[in-house]
Amino acid sequence: MNNQGFLGTPGTGCPVCGYLLSVPVLVKNGYTIVRCKKCDVWHVSPIPSAESLSTLYEDPNYFSGSGDSGYFNYMGLRKVLIPKSRRRLGVINSLMPRGRLLDFGCAAGYFLEVAQADDWQIAGVELSPRMAESVARALHIPIAPSLSALPEGDFHVITLWEVIEHLPQPVAELHHLHDRLRPGGLLMLSTPNAGHWQAVREPEGWNGYCPPSHLLFFTQQTLEDALRRAGFERIAVHKIAPLPPLPGWLRRLSTPLQHSVSIGQARFWPVALFSWRAIRGFGWAWQRIMHPNDDVFTTLEAIAFRPR
Repeated sequence: MNNQGFLGTPGTGCPVCGYLLSVPVLVKNGYTIVRCKKCDVWHVSPIPSAESLSTLYEDPNYFSGSGDSGYFNYMGLRKVLIPKSRRRLGVINSLMPRGRLLDFGCAAGYFLEVAQADDWQIAGVELSPRMAESVARALHIPIAPSLSALPEGDFHVITLWEVIEHLPQPVAELHHLHDRLRPGGLLMLSTPNAGHWQAVREPEGWNGYCPPSHLLFFTQQTLEDALRRAGFERIAVHKIAPLPPLPGWLRRLSTPLQHSVSIGQARFWPVALFSWRAIRGFGWAWQRIMHPNDDVFTTLEAIAFRPR
């Protein structure tokens, strides 16, 4: 694509800062991804309609389909997401006393399950009726279809795990979540790291670029900016989950293993997980020699607080 900016039509401006001038950078799945010339965030342009996005997420195949713009088998990710949820809750427990916790975009409720077992008072929001019903049955709590449908009351903690990249108006939604936190309350979220070496050098192959499911693509700097715009303070963004580049021969041999581990479908799970971690460790050593400036981390985790 050319590098000339274009002026978006009404409703196609940057979903973070609203600026209309952007530069096209990539076409993926038939959608154009652009870079905002003011705040530098990458986003789909134009953003799909609310109706088309609702249809996407309410389709049962989104959580158990081809994986092109959803999940191959979300339920199969339990063995991956439960340990991750325990680690994340440990971070929250080190910063906040137990109280009321909302998981926004709770999907199958794995994080809520871990939080409930740790004596948090939990609530969830989930757009997918199928997932919401499953969580409500399992955890014996109502799951709201939207933030506005939640009963009144504030929260000590709100979480969004791999959600912000799906939101057509992320700053507005973050601001609404900010208002549902009590003063001094904590928000913690995660999102794919668009600064990862593959997103930069091999964008066509990076699985974070998957419109229309993912609409925005954040780096550490643009994520911090979005949180500041929504009124948060004491913002800390950490990079986690290293995935370094590999020599070509090892990359070709290990791709099936990486894929099966990433979707939770690997046979002989402990052996597969150990093998992949060993390969990843070798890759990190190789990267430090061959590509020392690469950002090897696939995920951003942010912590931010509502001012007191």
